[in-house]
Amino acid sequence: MPKRIQVNCNDGGPPGSFRWRGKKYAVAAVLERWRDTGRWWEGEAPKIFFRLQTPGGGLWEIYLDTGEAAWYLYKIYD
Repeated sequence: MPKRIQVNCNDGGPPGSFRWRGKKYAVAAVLERWRDTGRWWEGEAPKIFFRLQTPGGGLWEIYLDTGEAAWYLYKIYD
């Protein structure tokens, strides 16, 4: 289940950092970006996904729910 997070974007661009469980994570690289239309037939708003790498090598997937204008943590890769 996705968890709501705080995200800081660089001048409206891709995420530069995010906060999860009280800890701030810098984004070292945006590895991939894609748009998911979701269940548009049910009125679900599109989501913009980002696969990110943090300086320690962690891989994360987060997305922006464009309908809510809210960010969510979707997946953490081990």
